[in-house]
Amino acid sequence: MTPRLPPVITARQLTKTYGRGSATRTVLDDVDLEIGPSMLTAIIGPSGSGKSTLLFCLSGLETRSSGEIDLLGVDPARARSGRMARLYRQHVGFVFQDYNLIPYLSARRNAALPGLLAGRRDALRRADSALSEVGLTEFASTPASHLSGGQQQRIALARVLAGRPEVVFADEPTGALDTAASAAVMGGLRARADEGAAVVLVTHDLDAAAHADCVVLLRDGRIHAQRGKSSVQELAELLQSGAEGWSR
Repeated sequence: MTPRLPPVITARQLTKTYGRGSATRTVLDDVDLEIGPSMLTAIIGPSGSGKSTLLFCLSGLETRSSGEIDLLGVDPARARSGRMARLYRQHVGFVFQDYNLIPYLSARRNAALPGLLAGRRDALRRADSALSEVGLTEFASTPASHLSGGQQQRIALARVLAGRPEVVFADEPTGALDTAASAAVMGGLRARADEGAAVVLVTHDLDAAAHADCVVLLRDGRIHAQRGKSSVQELAELLQSGAEGWSR
């Protein structure tokens, strides 16, 4: 049996609230979660269940109200801004539904930008390889603003793949894409996990969640169920049945 690798992301009694006094709203409620390397973890649940807030807290983009978080050995709440900047630049990648591309730069330059800013000599070569991986080699010289939404999302993914991060956070990356573009994006995320990264995906898309090695169901800010790789039908039944028969 292959020994289980230690987690690269850990949350303990993670809580996030907004407001004060009688107006306090609890979005995350005492969440415990471990995420290991070489795995794609999908977080699913109804709208308003706290999925994106969980991802933002785990990544350090959102401050927690209480509890503990460890991201690659760093507590985002206690680390200095310079250390977090280095962590994001060198070890963590993000794929969001908003592509965050520079419109007038080519697909190649957008994909290479983090590496160019970091002074990597192989930044453009890595970008070319990543664009090939997501099927956009022929558009390498095209400005991002001239490409479709699906193509822009694949450029955003190529930007992450070119950096080869140890952790990838993806928030609804297929939410506005057609079937072909969604498949390309999920194929890239799946490949990064297969290469050793911890990939954390928040999604409403059950086809996307079916690519995951681990599925976490969030309801009302709490982990309601957690299990291994599952089919689209099993995920649909989970959401309808209230997780009957799933590990708790």
